[in-house]
Amino acid sequence: MKKKKWFLLFVIACLILTACTEYRVLERISLVTLIGYDVEDGDVTATSVVRQINPEFESSIEIHSETAETSKGTRVKTDLQSAKKLMAGQLRVTLFGDDLAKEGIEEAIHTLAMNSEITTSIYLAVVDGKSKTLLEGQYPNIADVGQHIFNLIDHNINQQQMISSTLHEVVRDIYASFRDFALPKVKKSGEYIDISGIALFKDGKMVGSLPASDSFYVLLIRENINDGTLQLVLPGELAESSKNPPNYQPEELPIAIDAIKTKRDLKIINENEIDLSISLDCRLLEIHSSLAISDKKITEKIEKEINKKIESEIERIIKYSQEVNSDIFGFGEHFYAFTRNSKLTEEKWREIYPNLKVNVKIDTEIIRSGVFE
Repeated sequence: MKKKKWFLLFVIACLILTACTEYRVLERISLVTLIGYDVEDGDVTATSVVRQINPEFESSIEIHSETAETSKGTRVKTDLQSAKKLMAGQLRVTLFGDDLAKEGIEEAIHTLAMNSEITTSIYLAVVDGKSKTLLEGQYPNIADVGQHIFNLIDHNINQQQMISSTLHEVVRDIYASFRDFALPKVKKSGEYIDISGIALFKDGKMVGSLPASDSFYVLLIRENINDGTLQLVLPGELAESSKNPPNYQPEELPIAIDAIKTKRDLKIINENEIDLSISLDCRLLEIHSSLAISDKKITEKIEKEINKKIESEIERIIKYSQEVNSDIFGFGEHFYAFTRNSKLTEEKWREIYPNLKVNVKIDTEIIRSGVFE
């Protein structure tokens, strides 16, 4: 008798749960996978990448572009062009044209965060130029521009070659009093789409940008790294240290290091000065054959030159962020969290940051140097 009661309860529970499920039949809906926003004479232009699926489960890609006073207005107009209901549950990337980014995108990000259809793991990025031009471009080798841009950003973030810019992370930085956010930049490059750099924001507005070649250094300043690859150019006179120097002295000596692991440490000296120390373990992946990397003295000289080069690049990048007054590294958060009885305000930090003295110290150790070690 008890078994029958439990079975009956189980059936009722299944029926209740089934009744609460909202079915989405694929061939009856349109899946928005990417949206790009631009500003046009004060209005918003939204360009959507839409995946259509027919009853035979064959998919096709459509690009819809509409202009209205609000982003919701653009969706209404796009709906009027579509025979199927638009669903944003598969949205993977949101792009902002650089004109809109310069005007400010906090409201647009706030609207995205309020949309219950959208997951907070979507990526945000800025376009060099207009997102509409990028998305409507002809790319013979790209079948699905929305999926391609998602893969492009996701791959480089996972390889620790670009900063992560999920909606969750950006909203967190927006609501942090002593930190600014940054987004990857993408651009149309002929028949391809490239990651071109990093956009720096202050109070929700893009105030500057760094080239893609600086992205690894930005990561070094912001967080600990467990992987990655970096190419450096060291002074050519380093080759003179070799037991078998080349017949000619090169002006520059390019090297590549990978399997990088770092540990970042911040120490407050006073309210106008901070120490940034980074210990870096790496493998020497590529270097001129004349340098005997099995020689400890040669390895130590290489490590010393790597330290100088990275310190110089990081100092340059921090100085630029100070010029545009965009603390994308969270130095202000560290000051506020680790200063006893801190009376630091956002306004005061804006005054301090441009003149903050940051002492950069890099300590490199080459732990492996390829198959010949």
